[in-house]
Amino acid sequence: MHIRKRVAALSATLLTAAALIATATPAHAAPANCIGGTKDHVGTSGTAWYICTGGTGGYAFKYRVKHQNPQADTWLYGYQTACVPVPQWLEFRYTWGQREVTGVAFC
Repeated sequence: MHIRKRVAALSATLLTAAALIATATPAHAAPANCIGGTKDHVGTSGTAWYICTGGTGGYAFKYRVKHQNPQADTWLYGYQTACVPVPQWLEFRYTWGQREVTGVAFC
């Protein structure tokens, strides 16, 4: 049940990001009509996906990774996937507790 809550939270984060992006009024053109979610969830792993079908520019996933030293019990932030242009499909393999999506960035 805990995993389902985390998958739901990730889906909610991606949908919120899509809604915020869709309602933003940037000074320059940006991706639009964006949606995202998860698929292929097995155990603690799955695939996060995101796509924008309008606008210009690109987008990437921001994510965090667990510190390699288990005694550190901390996350390392600031990671980002390669930027993909509109309307390319973006996917990211996540593993709860190891690599997790934290948001979407326009690039």
